[in-house]
Amino acid sequence: MSKFQNILAATGQTVLDKRAASIVKQTKAAMIKKLNDLNDKKDNLELEILDLTDLSVETKDSLRPGDKNYNATAWVDTLVAKSLELVLLDQEIEIVEALNAEYFEEEAPGIIAEAAK
Repeated sequence: MSKFQNILAATGQTVLDKRAASIVKQTKAAMIKKLNDLNDKKDNLELEILDLTDLSVETKDSLRPGDKNYNATAWVDTLVAKSLELVLLDQEIEIVEALNAEYFEEEAPGIIAEAAK
């Protein structure tokens, strides 16, 4: 039997199983990519906050924090905005990790049975 004939003769369940495996693989990869993108964004945001909170004086004779264009109101607004963004990003990462665990991680045999006892 030729490969093409085998494909045509495949039963409904065989085809469904192959499609399901492909969809699972694609979706799991998308979930991992989402998680990696969020973690990269978090790393960058943490660096921005670190740069923002580096208030070292310009020289040992200066009390001007950061740079010569320091603006207290803008600094506070930016720090609050970045801190809020970090909190929300942490929550989003937590949700994505929970969804990944729920939908893609294999459960150890007996875990559900043990929990039901």
